[in-house]
Amino acid sequence: MAKDDIKRERLIRPQDAPKPSPNSFIQEVDDVVIQVTQAFCPNGHNLVRNHDVLFDGEPGISLWVSDGEKEGEVILSPFHGDHARKGMIDFKIGTTLKIFCPECKAELPKLSNCSCSDHGSLFGLYLTPELDEGHVVALCNIWGCHQSKVFDQAQLLSAYLEE
Repeated sequence: MAKDDIKRERLIRPQDAPKPSPNSFIQEVDDVVIQVTQAFCPNGHNLVRNHDVLFDGEPGISLWVSDGEKEGEVILSPFHGDHARKGMIDFKIGTTLKIFCPECKAELPKLSNCSCSDHGSLFGLYLTPELDEGHVVALCNIWGCHQSKVFDQAQLLSAYLEE
């Protein structure tokens, strides 16, 4: 998905469209909200799957996480900048987790180290069914770290929010 492929008219929220809930912490810049509508594990399972657990009416990103003692499903908000989570959320801040697909239990691929700690790593969710490494969401495995990033052809889509 090259920059030229982005349908800019879809990025602009119509005037009559409802605003995100003020309790959601969804980051909105110039009426643009970035939402992950599909994310895939290394085996191709779509992690935007649980339509019973919603964030502002939209399904989140389901992950299976483990700290070595307890494990369970965590569902992340699909909106960039919203740190809301549901499901198994009682880990201590700073806990190092392993992150898996909730369907096949495949571990997510490590992309790089995270600057949050000596143990932090960014793990990838593919944004296309073709599992294209140029289109990924990177999530940190340290509970409480919010340094996730959205990559598109090695460009940070997140950089739009910083401009």
